[in-house]
Amino acid sequence: MNKQKFFITLSLLFVAFLPVAAQTDDIVADDEYVPFGLQEAEDDEVGSFFEANFLSPLDDEVELEDINPFFSDEYYAERLKAIPGPEEFHVFNSIVKSYIDRYATNMRRSVSIMLGKYNLYGNIFDDILDRYDLPEVLRFLPVIESGLNPTAKSRAGAGGLWQFMPSTGKSFGLDINSWVDERNDPYLSTDAAARMLKRDYEQFGDWSLVLAAYNCGAGNVSKAIARAGGVKDFWVIYPYLPRETRGYVPAFIAATYIMNNYSQHNIKARKTIKAIEVDTAVVHYDLYMEQIADVCGITVEEIRSFNPQYKTTLIPGGRRHSVIALPIEQAVRFAGVEDSLYHSSIDLAFNVMPGDSTLVSGSGEVAELENAASAAEAKALTGSAGSRSSAGVRNARSSKSKSRSSSASRGKEITVRSGDNLGAIAKRNHTTVAELKRKNKLKGDQIRAGQKLRVK
Repeated sequence: MNKQKFFITLSLLFVAFLPVAAQTDDIVADDEYVPFGLQEAEDDEVGSFFEANFLSPLDDEVELEDINPFFSDEYYAERLKAIPGPEEFHVFNSIVKSYIDRYATNMRRSVSIMLGKYNLYGNIFDDILDRYDLPEVLRFLPVIESGLNPTAKSRAGAGGLWQFMPSTGKSFGLDINSWVDERNDPYLSTDAAARMLKRDYEQFGDWSLVLAAYNCGAGNVSKAIARAGGVKDFWVIYPYLPRETRGYVPAFIAATYIMNNYSQHNIKARKTIKAIEVDTAVVHYDLYMEQIADVCGITVEEIRSFNPQYKTTLIPGGRRHSVIALPIEQAVRFAGVEDSLYHSSIDLAFNVMPGDSTLVSGSGEVAELENAASAAEAKALTGSAGSRSSAGVRNARSSKSKSRSSSASRGKEITVRSGDNLGAIAKRNHTTVAELKRKNKLKGDQIRAGQKLRVK
């Protein structure tokens, strides 16, 4: 065998054994890299509304001491394989182990908090992933993306539970403007993330590569595959990926392990001490959360916590059909006073004097009143800026009737929750099953989680 043939043969053998070597301890973990979601969790003190009001306190019932039992590598490998999901997420090696160790030792407190916070969003993740026929194990992706913080924002500008960059979020239909950032909306952002994950799987056909693409972009993953000789395997293209992405996939695998096996490591989950059931309503006019809070017996802080997509206490229903989430009891109350709230919103517009462009909210924040022009128009309908009449109010409301007509015909919509049936929905919304079927043109009683139904 001549020298040239020898080196060709050696190179082919090297490539052939790469996939095997890549899943052993031959790849050295980069201990300096910590995914943003883990950093967010480490820095996340118990200060958010949900943590303070819906989760059990961090007290003696929660084991936070740095006591992590020893387990063999075989134990970890078997536990990972037992988690339902694609085999790409069952890989165990020194890199995955290093992230499991991080979760189980110095991040024990953060894991306890994230387990509790998962109860707030888990049903949303599960319903939407199921709708797109995606592996349920992807429900843990926000753990490393945002630490399950819906308002998390990275230094690079990514935001929300699923950490969308503004341009990517907009490309998947999320609104980002002066009043709203739908990257922070748990429902809409999860739906956008599911569509993005499904799209990338259609391109790569491997879930580890899909997660790598989610982190660094499909283009970078395609380049890494090309540099690795066209092999579509994360552990083969590992050396050709950005440093952050090299840690991202093993950090996710470790997250799936710890979220399923935390009790084996003496970590106790924060418990949900209050039931969290919410319903949604469409807001057709500009309203302030202070107005809703006053009539629905709820605090502004609670409304903002259920609706992190709004940048101020203004719900810009007059500019776009805005959706607001409220606890079930308050959602029913809101439906009963909705019209009177719109009426008071018009009254508020009448009281805004020319040149007055701000409104001081009950929380002390100053929110821009962007509809000052429509307020002036409404005043003009009364004949003078200083006088108001019921006829003027009616005229002001009718001036928006054209834009509202399609919404009015649709009426109030709700989103079907997991476990819902037509009887329960009818009872909550003071209607009948027969009426629900008629309004939604349903032939049978079958409905699915995530489905939109007209109830009013």
